[in-house]
Amino acid sequence: MIERFDGVKRSIAVLNRTEPDPIRNMLAETFGDDHVDVSDVRTTTENGAAAENGAAAENGSSIADEATAGSSAVMDALVVDGGPTVDVDDLRIRDAAGLTDRDLRTVENLVVLIEGDEIVAASPLEELVNAILLVNSDLYITGARGLDALDLPEVITALDDTVFTLRGYPESNRQKLLLITISRFIERAAWLAGEGTLRSSFQRLSRLDDEIGTRQVYEQVPAAGVKTHVYGVGDRLPTDLDVEIHAGETRDYTDTWFVVFRPPGGPREVPSAETDLERGVAGGVALLAVETEPRLWRGVWTFDPERIEPLDEYVRKTL
Repeated sequence: MIERFDGVKRSIAVLNRTEPDPIRNMLAETFGDDHVDVSDVRTTTENGAAAENGAAAENGSSIADEATAGSSAVMDALVVDGGPTVDVDDLRIRDAAGLTDRDLRTVENLVVLIEGDEIVAASPLEELVNAILLVNSDLYITGARGLDALDLPEVITALDDTVFTLRGYPESNRQKLLLITISRFIERAAWLAGEGTLRSSFQRLSRLDDEIGTRQVYEQVPAAGVKTHVYGVGDRLPTDLDVEIHAGETRDYTDTWFVVFRPPGGPREVPSAETDLERGVAGGVALLAVETEPRLWRGVWTFDPERIEPLDEYVRKTL
């Protein structure tokens, strides 16, 4: 099913970063090695001269100002510190990015997500620091960060339909956390919806008793009114949870990681949604990852109803 995704190519740029290099390096590591490039961008003056940092224009490519119908023009820019080149001539802002009134020549520490020739989402770097960069999985395992405290930046959730290859510990301290965080985002969407169906796999069902934070989530979601199904190897079945348990030993149980929220009436597009969380609550959202070798995950999340529905149906009928 992952191979059916078209592998949307996106890149991330941090505009006028003043935060230290380790923060930028953590951001780059979070998204793995092959699908999302992360670069630093310094804005320039209107005549193309380098901004106050004195970076040379030949170190990167120019992004020309160009007003277009239905979008906003963006600053001239150049890439510094050896990062990948933002290789577009006309970079535009998608209306949903919410940057119409921002002066991108002077803004600092703004993270933008670029797809093709558009900025499709933007978030302050501080939001990413608090949501994922200075976070570890223990916050979720212990319950220190509950469903009500999870607030993901748009730059993260807007990476839907991007296929990632991510490494777990000890190869990486950061990459698997991306999948954990998106899983909690989907669980929060189900909890806020208070209806519909949530299907979640754990590889080992004993995790539902061993991890305090995970157990709390799977007490809260059914209590809100969501029909909840859990899947995994039945090493030890969870007790006193209002969930339907599915135990098995096939590869679908041992090597997959999925969290699928299906709203009542089925997944659907929600063009009126103002945030990705609202989109997930009303229209559905799903994550699927496969462990292709020990501690190496290939995964993707999606709001696309044409992808959520067959995944939900496969799990329902097969597992």
